[in-house]
Amino acid sequence: MADYHKLAGMMAHHGEAAIFRRFDTLNLKSLLYMQAELVHLEAELHHMELDEKSAADPSKPAYPFSVYDLRESACSSKVTQWTKYQEVQSKLQAYNGAVIQYLALRKAAKPAANSVECLREWLDRPEGGDFFLKGREADMWETVEDLISLDCRQPRKDALTMLLNEKLVPWYHRRWGYRSKKPSPAADWYGVWQYDQEKLETVANAISTLLASLLPSISILVLYFLSKPLTRLVAILLFSVLFSLILSAVSTVRRIEVFAASTA
Repeated sequence: MADYHKLAGMMAHHGEAAIFRRFDTLNLKSLLYMQAELVHLEAELHHMELDEKSAADPSKPAYPFSVYDLRESACSSKVTQWTKYQEVQSKLQAYNGAVIQYLALRKAAKPAANSVECLREWLDRPEGGDFFLKGREADMWETVEDLISLDCRQPRKDALTMLLNEKLVPWYHRRWGYRSKKPSPAADWYGVWQYDQEKLETVANAISTLLASLLPSISILVLYFLSKPLTRLVAILLFSVLFSLILSAVSTVRRIEVFAASTA
């Protein structure tokens, strides 16, 4: 029987399926409320400081210079500057923690489109989730822009590897792979097909190596048969652009590194 335990088991064994909502609107609304509350508390604390500075009580003017005196004032039953400060401190810690957590959420990787689709298909498949989610819970993965992936085991992929993972492998599986590739037999994640990531990276590396060896050779060969200087310059320009595009596609280098390699 499908339930949250079965879904968690599938996510645990297929990290790319560990996809969750970021709740952008809710998180930002919460931060706005906490910020507004702190603004009022800040003003209240400031007014208390001004009132106690001008008070007739001779002990109160010492508060700005002595934390001990300020803390001892909390022994009274009234709301004092120290108790208000403690309230501000508690709210401020919660606010700072929420800001840091939201920053971490914003930096989390977005899931691949085929991973989201695979999760949805598993939830609908009789041998998978079998539609066990009902009502609003069944729509948790519909807002693609609000989803994050918790799969941290995979390094940052280049465009070529992403093309293999997200386009070519699903296309291959739909046409021929399903005949020879069998799903995992384990009950908790039955019905999920998985292709070896290391083999896919080996294929991507082989293609990268082939392109790296062919491109200079082809450019030299083409330039050999071009006699006009202007035609040669145009050919060099086109090969330089092609080199930059291929370098961006088969590696994870930064734009400045692509620029440096192209001008070398």
